[in-house]
Amino acid sequence: MNRLLRRSARVGAFASLAAAAVVLSACSAPADSTSSESDEIVLTVGGMPAATDEAGLKVFNDKVADFEEANPGITIEGSETTYDPTTFAAQLAGGTLPVVMGVPVTEIQSLINREQIKDISEYYASDEVLQSLNPSVTANVQNPDGDYYGIPISSFTLAVLVNRAVFEQAGLDPDTTLESWDDVAEAAATITEKTDAAGLAQLSTSNQGGWVLTAMSAAFGGLIQETDDGVTTSTIDNDGTTAALEFLSDLRWNDDALGANFLLDFDAAGQAFASGQYGMLVGASEWYNPIVRNFGMAPEEYGMFPLPQTSDGLGSLGGGSVAIVRADATDAETDAAVKWTNFFYLNRFTDLDFAATEAAATAEAGGAVPRVGLPLVAPETYAAYLDAISDSINVPLENLATYYSAAEAPDFAVVTEPPVEAQQVYGLLDTVIQAVLTDQNADIDALLKTAQSQAEKIVADAQAD
Repeated sequence: MNRLLRRSARVGAFASLAAAAVVLSACSAPADSTSSESDEIVLTVGGMPAATDEAGLKVFNDKVADFEEANPGITIEGSETTYDPTTFAAQLAGGTLPVVMGVPVTEIQSLINREQIKDISEYYASDEVLQSLNPSVTANVQNPDGDYYGIPISSFTLAVLVNRAVFEQAGLDPDTTLESWDDVAEAAATITEKTDAAGLAQLSTSNQGGWVLTAMSAAFGGLIQETDDGVTTSTIDNDGTTAALEFLSDLRWNDDALGANFLLDFDAAGQAFASGQYGMLVGASEWYNPIVRNFGMAPEEYGMFPLPQTSDGLGSLGGGSVAIVRADATDAETDAAVKWTNFFYLNRFTDLDFAATEAAATAEAGGAVPRVGLPLVAPETYAAYLDAISDSINVPLENLATYYSAAEAPDFAVVTEPPVEAQQVYGLLDTVIQAVLTDQNADIDALLKTAQSQAEKIVADAQAD
């Protein structure tokens, strides 16, 4: 633990996996559905769980009823709408884009630069709930001038996820901290040798391989983009990225500890990890929720450690989801959007009676209490929240204690995602990882030089628009 996260990193914007996060969206009401006499606001809120998710849908509907009772004049209409980058621009141009919606953190800086989302700084100046948020989390939604353009609704860092049952089968102590990448490699090799499982599942497709490689690069001391005086440049070809790829190459070709599938995304890897086919997975700390709830892993088998750092490591790559408000929203719509977002996601941290009631309802409906990930609020605020909901906690927090202890440390550094066209760059890095995992003679230096050249054009073109 004493070697972890010693240095801070530049602030950019980050993205999480849409499949691993629940996001929020809301549409402005049609003209004939809002009464000028009553000043009623009809807010259509997306991210509503599907009917097949009975437990999640019940929690959602109960919260809607409670919100409407507490806020006369605002009507919430649920929708399963979520952010889709392939339709966002068309919705915006056609005037059909929701007024408030959830987006991956990766998208924030691009949306700010295109003036597509509303500056809500005035709410941060006066709202108690927003002022309780962790500055390392809210930094993701600020422009270089410090203005705020969204409300974080979930947050995480990348971590080493552990299948505790597989560790025990291999004769390893699942509570032993993985302090270094050497520890990870040794555990992966032991698991591969002594069990039917592979040591580590490595994501490599759907831009997720590049995302994980970016996290590992930072942990080894490198950033794939750097910003100076507002201009971002690609820096993929660095010592940290090289070291991360060499680490993966050794695990693949020297230890044979990565299994047999080298085209993994989260859906495939998460299910395999949950079923005991892998001992470890580098991924988002908030993945407890889909891995346990959707893939059926027993809660007591899930463990988690902070991402190891080398002596010059920069910190743990972070991300999450953010509620944004469309740039042309009216004042009334913006007020309603902030109230709803605070109520649905954040009030639990400032209204502890509400927190206790909400946690009891969530646990009764089969949801995870508390939600696992990087806390949105400062350690003392989060500790008070945990105390308030203690009777309803159903997540084995003792198995996650090392991660949470690291996250509360003053020197815990969160590296934000590359600010310019992160997803395109991640796609380039997917191909680099695939080459390293499928070709024993892959030339890492040459692969990175090619990716660097391609990324330079992507980053430059994006900033020229």
